[in-house]
Amino acid sequence: MDKTTQILAKIRCIPMAKAFPKDAGPELAKALRTSGVGAVNVSVQQDGGFELLRYLAMQGDILAGGGNVQTYAQALQALDNGAAFLFSPCFDEQMIGLCQSRSIPIYPVTTQATLAKQWNLDVLGCYPVEELGGLAFIDRMAQEGDFSFFVAGHIDEAVTAHYLANPHVLGMTGSWMFRDAQDWAKITEALRRAGAYAKL
Repeated sequence: MDKTTQILAKIRCIPMAKAFPKDAGPELAKALRTSGVGAVNVSVQQDGGFELLRYLAMQGDILAGGGNVQTYAQALQALDNGAAFLFSPCFDEQMIGLCQSRSIPIYPVTTQATLAKQWNLDVLGCYPVEELGGLAFIDRMAQEGDFSFFVAGHIDEAVTAHYLANPHVLGMTGSWMFRDAQDWAKITEALRRAGAYAKL
């Protein structure tokens, strides 16, 4: 397992920023530092997503990745803006090849164990997790190929522990920490609760 994935697996509960303006970087960075959560998954689908990703990646003490990356062009742009990892709901071989050529981990989604193994992937994404079959799907795929997973997709705070308790789930990414998008004190407190899941 690469170093970045090891770090994310220790953090376990990775906040996904998907509804922030590009100029929210300073406040978001402050909230992440204050809460002790050292990573963030920035959706590249939001307006200004690449700019926000670039700002956070440039901080040096925050592990920032690109989220919901759906095309090769988006993957390239995310990497060029400093993404340390990519979450993708697709299994795009060109995108995977790009990340591997740059030694950047990507967590794509597939239901085919043999395909993942062909690309030497042992950590996959599972999102939207329930639509793919939930923990039963994860257990089956893990049995077929000894995979580990990052899960996402409508996971709220109440069920986070349920998913993280599965031995094949390295971590989750979601946006429940940012429900109070205009209240940085509440966001920081929610991030602290997310940080409590970390494996120290």
